Amino acid sequence: MPRLMAIRLLGGIATLLAASVLIFATVEFLPGDAASAYLGRDATPTAAAKLRKEFGLDRPITQRYADWIWSVMHGDLGKSPANGVQVSTLIGTRLGNSAVLVGITLLLLIPLSLVVGTVAALRRGSPIDTAIQLATLATVALPEFVVGIAFILAFAFIWRLLPAVSFELSLRTLILPVATLLVVSFAYTARMVRAGVVGVLEQEFVDMARMKGLPERLVIRRHVLPNALVPSVQAFALTAAWMPGGIIIIESLFGFPGMGVGLVQAVSARDTPTVEALTLIVATVYVIANLLSDIFTVLATPRLRTQLA
Repeated sequence: MPRLMAIRLLGGIATLLAASVLIFATVEFLPGDAASAYLGRDATPTAAAKLRKEFGLDRPITQRYADWIWSVMHGDLGKSPANGVQVSTLIGTRLGNSAVLVGITLLLLIPLSLVVGTVAALRRGSPIDTAIQLATLATVALPEFVVGIAFILAFAFIWRLLPAVSFELSLRTLILPVATLLVVSFAYTARMVRAGVVGVLEQEFVDMARMKGLPERLVIRRHVLPNALVPSVQAFALTAAWMPGGIIIIESLFGFPGMGVGLVQAVSARDTPTVEALTLIVATVYVIANLLSDIFTVLATPRLRTQLA
């Protein structure tokens, strides 16, 4: 087990390094730069050259990447050239707001998916299962902005119950963004839970437990659900890894003061340190979520635990 964790950790670090190179190169090759965006209409060649030297943009790209990644490894995300503020200070509140949005969604998503997916699996072929399958199939095909616009039209313009935008963090402003994120992620996780439970129900040890006379509720609780958790956890991990990137559209749609809006604003201002920091954070969350998922899979699977002991 420790060997597996070490291998996965090294793989995650290598993935983050590769992602950092890709992020840095992609941002560097975007049209324009921070100097021209900062000067705007006053961007004369002389003034732009002076500001590029001040921002360090005149140095070779390899040297700038080495300095950037070294600073990141020491906890320094750099300074935003757009306003002269440290990036960590600039994005701190936004990251906290996005964490609240994702955290509340996951707290609702996991139990809801487990209940709905399990009910659908236990009622295979019934009207309830058919309705759940049709609803999740229709939902999984909808983009985030379509779901969000539908919620805005229904609850902000037709019924006027909730605000259409979320310029500040509060219970009322969180409802529509959380509902949108929950709807677009629920269909996938509920279907994966159903598939996992159905797969376990078809195993011989479940039939054996029933033949021994165990009550159906006990069979489900002791034998079906624990063994169906592995593929379900993989689905939840992938969903949690997707959320930091997926909320960019949702936050932009609702004006939510999170990292998604911050990333859009940083790209518009050619604020490369902020863009690089936010995208690297998204990549880090993705790697950590997959690492935790792999570890849980091993811990929850007796055969894998025995092989790696």
